[in-house]
Amino acid sequence: MTDLAKLMREWLDVVALGPAEAWPDRAAEDIVIRLPFAPPGVAAEIRGRDEAVAHMAPVWAGKRSFEWRDVVIRQTEEPGLLVTTARSEVVLASGQPYANGYVILTRFEGGKVVEHDEYFNPLPVMEAFGLTGPRS
Repeated sequence: MTDLAKLMREWLDVVALGPAEAWPDRAAEDIVIRLPFAPPGVAAEIRGRDEAVAHMAPVWAGKRSFEWRDVVIRQTEEPGLLVTTARSEVVLASGQPYANGYVILTRFEGGKVVEHDEYFNPLPVMEAFGLTGPRS
């Protein structure tokens, strides 16, 4: 596994479960996280590490467990850019199961994530979290 692929694998776990204390070592202060298929009630773009951690903290608290499955990390011809495909198997704090599939584009600079674009099916998110209404 290349160094970037190793960093990506570590990043996946930090995004999924935290902790907030791990973010300064892995995410640039000005990180941009984009969720182009975010359902209503979920921010489509988050700018800055502190803002990202604030958005993620309640998500982390809402999970009993999170497992990444079928993770494939591909390096691109563009330096620092990785494409990752994966599935998640999650048990929410309520005991409800949640699963989804992902395509993630992640850009690293200086060993830290500067951009994270995550594509996922919004329907399971909406069902699991009862989301409706306009997107925030």
